[in-house]
Amino acid sequence: MKIHIIIIAFALWFYLPEVVTLEDLKWKKRVVLFFPATEDFLLDITDSLKVEIEIRDVVYFVFADSLQSNGKYLMDQDYIQSLKTKYLLGAKEACWVLLGKDGGMKARHEEDLDWDEALRTVDERSLRGELVSW
Repeated sequence: MKIHIIIIAFALWFYLPEVVTLEDLKWKKRVVLFFPATEDFLLDITDSLKVEIEIRDVVYFVFADSLQSNGKYLMDQDYIQSLKTKYLLGAKEACWVLLGKDGGMKARHEEDLDWDEALRTVDERSLRGELVSW
């Protein structure tokens, strides 16, 4: 009986999302934060784009009516509000931010998310030998 409980507990732990902060992802992932102009936004990612994102160790968060991510991550509502305050900087329209593995902001644009630009920024920094540091 105990073994069944252990197996169930392990299965739940494996499948339940993890509550994270950006600090938890530091030195593990590059992060794209996207704040869409409308709350009912739904991000559509193609299979080929998913591969490109995974290759570059990028995790994204879309802050619409519910948090969307390509990882099994959740964020606390107060923390989400603090991210909006820190990165939106009064933007009235859509805004996206690219953070490096070091946690530093590498790009910020007040426009809809441009995956070509985001991935190109990652690649440019990687080619300059900054792959390890960011």
